[in-house]
Amino acid sequence: MIGYARAQKWLPLTALLLAGALFSLIVFLGWMHHGADIFLTLIETGLAYCF
Repeated sequence: MIGYARAQKWLPLTALLLAGALFSLIVFLGWMHHGADIFLTLIETGLAYCF
């Protein structure tokens, strides 16, 4: 019964970590696909040199 209670305690943290990893993967893949366009847009507006 103690092991079950411990698993219940870590379940929300594990789900949050998994959601964060999935979100990071989606953002990374989006950057790999659209990164050049984003950077060129930043250069056109003069914001690329702020980073």
